[in-house]
Amino acid sequence: MVIGMRIIDYLLRLRTGLGYPGKGFIIAGLGILIPLLLMTLLAPLISPYDPTKGSRDILQPPSPAHFFGTNNLGQDLFSRILWGGRVVLTVVLVSTILSAAIGVPLGLLSGYLGGKIDRALAMIMDSIYAFPGLILAIALASVLGPSIINAAAAIAVVYIPTYFRMTRGPTLQLKASQYVEAAIATGAPTKRIIFRHILPNLAPTLTVVFTLNTADSILTEAGLSFLGFVVTPPTPDWGFDLKAGQPFLPAGYWWLITFPGIFIILLSLGFGLLGEGLNELLSPKEKTI
Repeated sequence: MVIGMRIIDYLLRLRTGLGYPGKGFIIAGLGILIPLLLMTLLAPLISPYDPTKGSRDILQPPSPAHFFGTNNLGQDLFSRILWGGRVVLTVVLVSTILSAAIGVPLGLLSGYLGGKIDRALAMIMDSIYAFPGLILAIALASVLGPSIINAAAAIAVVYIPTYFRMTRGPTLQLKASQYVEAAIATGAPTKRIIFRHILPNLAPTLTVVFTLNTADSILTEAGLSFLGFVVTPPTPDWGFDLKAGQPFLPAGYWWLITFPGIFIILLSLGFGLLGEGLNELLSPKEKTI
């Protein structure tokens, strides 16, 4: 509790004491993300053991030989955390990029063209958006089967409506602006109007949405992995290791779920803080004179 209050107080002092809105959150988010990203990228160099191979050191607590202890198969948890981060980031980034690549163009076309196309796309997206995200991802992943690509596709479908809604509304407003009407009057092609006059104005909003969706996707990926829809043994993954260690918690083997859980929270928190900071920095309503 005391540590948590100190962290919150530090973030508030950063936020109010630095030069522009959101800078404290951006620094805090990057302070969390950069070490985590470096750990996963350098996993082949700093991993002390093969994360998929067991040993005779079964259920050993954290020690100099095994920083995060070992699991019931004798696998080194620190090595599994390093390599598992690669799986998490791959699924999350692929799904977020894929959902943005589909949702943003559909939102632009829907908002700009209007009419029946707009109504049809809006109805489809609203239907998808009505489902709870995790439940929809579980349903899709269960149909597609456990794999990294299938999990990324399932998560991407969940967030396509978010990008669609965040793109369509501003596009409707920008379509009625004077500079867009002037471009239409001069005979500019639709493609040029959309991608040169409308899309650049949406870039700040979409950047924030991308960052916050990444934070949310991490938790969704952890949920799918916990249920066995992302990887198969012995591939390391934080959510999978969390599930594998759960039965041993009553016996006092706390490290089996503690370290995977901490890294899931930290990675999501890092992207969340970065997204909040970017939101305050890029949102005109939040800027101060």
